[in-house]
Amino acid sequence: MMKKMCYVMGIDGGGTKTQVVLADLYGNVITDRVYGSTNPNTMTEKELSDTFRIMFEDIHRDFIGIENIKCIFAGISGAGSQASKQLIKKIIRGHIHSPTKLQIEADTVNALYSGTLGKPGIVQIAGTGSITFGINEKLQQDRVGGWGYLLGDEGSGFDIGQQGIKGALRCEDGRGQRTILMDYIYAHFQVKSGRELIDKIYHSSSPKHLISHVSKLVFQAAIENDAVANRILQRTTKELAHSIQSLSDKLFPEEELIQVILCGGIFTNQSLMLQLLEAEFKHRKQRVNLIIPKIPPAAGAIIGAYLTEDMKEITPNIIENLLAHWKKRHREA
Repeated sequence: MMKKMCYVMGIDGGGTKTQVVLADLYGNVITDRVYGSTNPNTMTEKELSDTFRIMFEDIHRDFIGIENIKCIFAGISGAGSQASKQLIKKIIRGHIHSPTKLQIEADTVNALYSGTLGKPGIVQIAGTGSITFGINEKLQQDRVGGWGYLLGDEGSGFDIGQQGIKGALRCEDGRGQRTILMDYIYAHFQVKSGRELIDKIYHSSSPKHLISHVSKLVFQAAIENDAVANRILQRTTKELAHSIQSLSDKLFPEEELIQVILCGGIFTNQSLMLQLLEAEFKHRKQRVNLIIPKIPPAAGAIIGAYLTEDMKEITPNIIENLLAHWKKRHREA
């Protein structure tokens, strides 16, 4: 009798898109598709249900029977509370067979596992927003920051962009040091004065994202040795290092070396920030191994599924197969 093939499913759910990956037990990706938001805090239960219904209908129609999925690991943005986890679990359970294992976590777990490959550690996420999250050997979870751009998100793209704009406006006022950021930012927004600049920002439908994009200009100015931009990135580095250190003290008080995964545009598009953090930790008590993942959070969800399925070891061959898929996907993009 032919042995039935078994698969695991990883879901990386965000506020704008959700990536769904189906793989066999050897890391070979069967399908990799993108759907809309699955954040339970930004959509109705019906909208959430409709997205998952379409997702499972596609898998059942185009690939395999749902009964062949042994385990589903869903890391979902907004699933930090028990109420949100239970809602997502109820919706997914309506589409799968009862023996299928199901684990719901926040999407930060996906990001962590994309770098630690399922082992304990800390992930520092710094994109538009920022959060520091970790899991230790006892599977205890904790976080630092992530309080949103109005009350926190230090070290995020928004934070860097906001400081860059403030520096440019102080320069125009004569209250601050001369900086090429003023020229860069005004050219970027196609304005000639601070007055025109704030009109564009305050009248924007999404000021947060508009300001976050300015972070790229701050990095550009820093590379050209602009003093104001350099101070902004030095401050950012200390904020991120302090968050990592604070979480390390909570979760890994006895560990000599901590695996720290760096995710988000501040790291993946800017090697400068990695260099600054490495230099900062040379002067701190905590020794860290800073890692930029080679596979995306969606692959981290697949690793989460393997762990939930009680696979004892994530072998190098599994990682190589996952990595090969995303290399191919990148070439075809």
